[in-house]
Amino acid sequence: MNYLQRISRILAISVAVNLFSCSFIGEENKTAITPDLPKKSHLQERLLFIGDSHSVGVFGRTLTALLEQNFPELKITAVASCGSEPRWWLEGKMTNCGFWMHEPNGFENKVLKASTPKLDDLLNQIKPKITIVALGSNLVLMSKEDREAYTETMMAMLENKGGECIWISAPDSRKFKAAEIESVYELLKKLSKLHHCKLIDSRNHTKYPSSGGDGLHYGGKEGTSIATQWAEKVFNHLKPTLSKSLERHIDR
Repeated sequence: MNYLQRISRILAISVAVNLFSCSFIGEENKTAITPDLPKKSHLQERLLFIGDSHSVGVFGRTLTALLEQNFPELKITAVASCGSEPRWWLEGKMTNCGFWMHEPNGFENKVLKASTPKLDDLLNQIKPKITIVALGSNLVLMSKEDREAYTETMMAMLENKGGECIWISAPDSRKFKAAEIESVYELLKKLSKLHHCKLIDSRNHTKYPSSGGDGLHYGGKEGTSIATQWAEKVFNHLKPTLSKSLERHIDR
């Protein structure tokens, strides 16, 4: 049993024991279960998408659907862990506020508590040609030293094993000051240039509502609409890069 199959089995057991709904993401819990995950020999070009609570919710689900609909030649694995930042993906920290996984064959699972998979294990198992990372908001909460150390370790790993790297960072929010988010972007700009990772600034595609919500997550009618549009705009930004990448890799 490979690494992803073990995760899938654990999540399936968790769902059977503890059914739940995650109110902050503003959508109903939908789970499609398929008995067996695809074997490696069935996969073509592979894309790994990982993220935080925004990816557990509307943004991540919408972006994943757009990628699948427009790039059927890609086999997409999406894994999102609420509250996560780079250290979580390097050390496998537990999330207590929501975990979502979507497999290339349509297997999909969402639970409240789960261990964040280690990035190194995911990269070794999937061997993606493209890796998309949607992390940023939780980097604000890290110390400056940890933020730089763990983010650089993660980007170096992606450069070595993740194929083409695309990093989608923090959207607009009321919870954090503009200067706090800007400090995260300053680091990501420096590290993405050093480790050849394309950086997407989500502040260009979002504006958090002036009232309602928790100040960070995009839920409710207005927040869901913004998160959907955010995913659509990011996808339009990604489309030329993915098309060029596939031209280089397909049928080699």
